[in-house]
Amino acid sequence: MRHSEMTVTEQQPIQGEPQQSGSGQPTTDSDGDTGWRPGLDPSDEARLTQARKEQFATVEEIPTDNASLGWYSVSCLILNRLIGSGIFNSSSVIFSNTQSIGISLFFWLYGLTMAISGTIVYIELGLTVPRYLLGDGTSKISVVRSGGELPYLNYFMKRPRFLATCLFGLSFLIFGNTSFNSIASAMAVLQASNTKETRGMVAGIAMAVNTFACLLHSMSRKWGIRLNNFFGTAKLAMLFCMIVFGFAQLGKDGSVAATNFDRTTAFSTANSPEEVYRYAEAIILAIFPFSGFHQANYVLAEIQHPRRNFALVSFVCVAVISSLVVTINILYAAVIPKDILFKSNHDQAFEFFSHTIGRVASTAQTQAICGSFRALSAIGNVIVFTFTAARVKQEIAKEGILPYSLFFASSYSFSISNGFRRLPPSRSSYQLYSSRAPAAALALHWVVTSIAILATVFATAELSESESTFDLSAYYLGTAAFAYGLDIIWFSVMGIGVLCLRLWPGSKWRQKSPVPHTLGVAAAVTFGATNAFPLIAIWIPDPAAKFLSNTGDSVPWYAPQTYGIAVLVFGVVYWLCFRFYIYLRKMKAGELLEIVRIPIFWRSPSGELLQLYEIVKVRWTRYIQGERRESTIMRLTEFGTPGYEMRTTSAASGERVSKRVSGARKDT
Repeated sequence: MRHSEMTVTEQQPIQGEPQQSGSGQPTTDSDGDTGWRPGLDPSDEARLTQARKEQFATVEEIPTDNASLGWYSVSCLILNRLIGSGIFNSSSVIFSNTQSIGISLFFWLYGLTMAISGTIVYIELGLTVPRYLLGDGTSKISVVRSGGELPYLNYFMKRPRFLATCLFGLSFLIFGNTSFNSIASAMAVLQASNTKETRGMVAGIAMAVNTFACLLHSMSRKWGIRLNNFFGTAKLAMLFCMIVFGFAQLGKDGSVAATNFDRTTAFSTANSPEEVYRYAEAIILAIFPFSGFHQANYVLAEIQHPRRNFALVSFVCVAVISSLVVTINILYAAVIPKDILFKSNHDQAFEFFSHTIGRVASTAQTQAICGSFRALSAIGNVIVFTFTAARVKQEIAKEGILPYSLFFASSYSFSISNGFRRLPPSRSSYQLYSSRAPAAALALHWVVTSIAILATVFATAELSESESTFDLSAYYLGTAAFAYGLDIIWFSVMGIGVLCLRLWPGSKWRQKSPVPHTLGVAAAVTFGATNAFPLIAIWIPDPAAKFLSNTGDSVPWYAPQTYGIAVLVFGVVYWLCFRFYIYLRKMKAGELLEIVRIPIFWRSPSGELLQLYEIVKVRWTRYIQGERRESTIMRLTEFGTPGYEMRTTSAASGERVSKRVSGARKDT
């Protein structure tokens, strides 16, 4: 029987029959329901033991119980990502691009709408994909998984194999770094200390922030989460402080607000652009501060009781924080005069502080407060995104598309005393190893971020001593490219993808999704449309706008979107080379690429399905023409996928045998 050129399986130890406890005996609850107790089925224990001994396999532990992320940690994680450098920097471009108070504030509401609808879409995907067929052959369930868009794209586009993984994976590896917030942290620290900015100082502080975040999460998950909670709490207090500053100033002097919000002039477009480009650019930068709404999806498998906490916490947190962000930008417009607000390449955040607390504080004190708030926002963003991005990069490595994939897919114990090593093989089945971390993925993150920091800083022209800031053309180019390449493109795909699943003839998505059909369709349409408009409109040239905003005459208007599309093209080229390499190995060496992912689950007393471990195997195996390959596994497959023959061999454990045959595909 013919074999496909690669073997990709995803196996699950969940059955419809009674499960065995750690002692090897089935257990029954008082109400008659069956389920596992602490400890694993003996066959799973044996599988884990065997995998730990194999050269081309690794066993990943998923944090559960006290080691998982509680509702407050998830809230702070989202809050830290929503509040970064964008809340201080985007407003300058939006107000100067539109030259209209009303249109600018409408664009901030546009971003809020995108975030709310996107949260619903990502909640729906996170609680629905992937889906699996239980061992009884009839029941289907969904299991939460980390990795953000990766499992959803693999669900949308199963063929051609590996294409979705390469497109998103390469985009995330390139754009998913913290260079811009690291640089923003450095600039903020120097502003707070009233120190002249030099390229060396900016690069040094930015590298220190990046290195600290990567080492922190490599050495201590606990302290990484604690810092996440600290910065999240501090940022929330910071937002309320800024709102209090704004309203206090309005109470003293409302003349600026009365002028700016005058109904006859607020929506005036007398000085606004005639073409769509500047508006599309403003919309992208209005979306950028809200783009962290889906951070919980990056670490979804690590959330405590995800079906109970994930949806509620995500929606409430995004709605509240996004509303506060919009409120602050309304206050910008209420306290800063128009002639200053509409200036291009001007620091509107500092102007806000100058027109509020600057009334009673010196310029140096105002600078220190503004810089401190900015540093708090940017550093917290770096710490949280380093934590979540490393998990996504680890998931990308588990798909087998990277050189040394198993190395980057593994977790390690990394500390001053232990050095750098993999997880110890001897651990009880229910005890978590608290010091494990995706240290290799974090090292990859550090390298990419460091390169981006140095390239950005040293591509910047250092100004004369009489000027106080950098010409950060490269910084704004990178920020705009990140917003377009990692947010706008993939958000559009997610919205359109869910809409297709909802409305495709014969689709049963509405029966699978926990989101009501009408709400799901409305959210997908809104989310897809709010991102698709700037996705396309940014390509429409404006003769009056030949350069990117805040870059002077150094960055062409088409550079950010071209950069984003170029990364996608690179992903396609990478995929073609990857498939060609697989073909050559098969033809010349008679080898097949085998990628096996075996999640191992435990059903809690409440009935919730929790993943405890995942066995990942990436290896090349000998291919013999006409050979029929078999593997004995406990399998949970999606929709009775063609290419697998399954039969029950043990009624007590629900174990199944899957025979590998032609045309099998990976389930996601």
